[in-house]
Amino acid sequence: MTQLARQPQAAPATGTRMTDAKFRAVLTTYQPAVYSYIVKRTFGDAQLAEDLTQEVFVRAWHHPEILTTDHGTPLPWLYRVARNLLIDHLRARGSRPTEVGAPDFSVFAEKSALGDEIDRLLNNWSVRQALASLSEAHRTVLTELYFNHRSLAETAQLLGIPEGTVKSRCFYAIRALRLALQEHGLPR
Repeated sequence: MTQLARQPQAAPATGTRMTDAKFRAVLTTYQPAVYSYIVKRTFGDAQLAEDLTQEVFVRAWHHPEILTTDHGTPLPWLYRVARNLLIDHLRARGSRPTEVGAPDFSVFAEKSALGDEIDRLLNNWSVRQALASLSEAHRTVLTELYFNHRSLAETAQLLGIPEGTVKSRCFYAIRALRLALQEHGLPR
């Protein structure tokens, strides 16, 4: 349980003044009881209990007359303020949509064998579709050079065309393939 993060700097508006020492004494004496009261009614939500406990004591700071010894113990007043804050909190939650935490996307980022295999299959399918969209001449040159691992000279001899034509077809085929792959959503 944390102490009040910051004590209000302005003096209370009423005629009775609260000294820092007196407020610290009240805080030290009654904060555990108020916190315990609130945490039980929030079903163990420590963060909410701390926030509401802090608000109770901020209100106590603004009403120093309640904390004087003339009224006896301030605990009933502190409990009433805590109860009212709990009711206000529940009403506020009921009047707005349910809060939803951000989804945990780290699950999707984890590498798995199945995910890698699916990515590989989708990439293969996209490359096959992109290759199918090329002209027969371009597809044949790329297949011989890259998939069958033939040299320019071997491809030219196999296809019966000059090496310069193989280079030219390869250049334009790769350019067309790049555009086709981008259409399939694959990065360069």
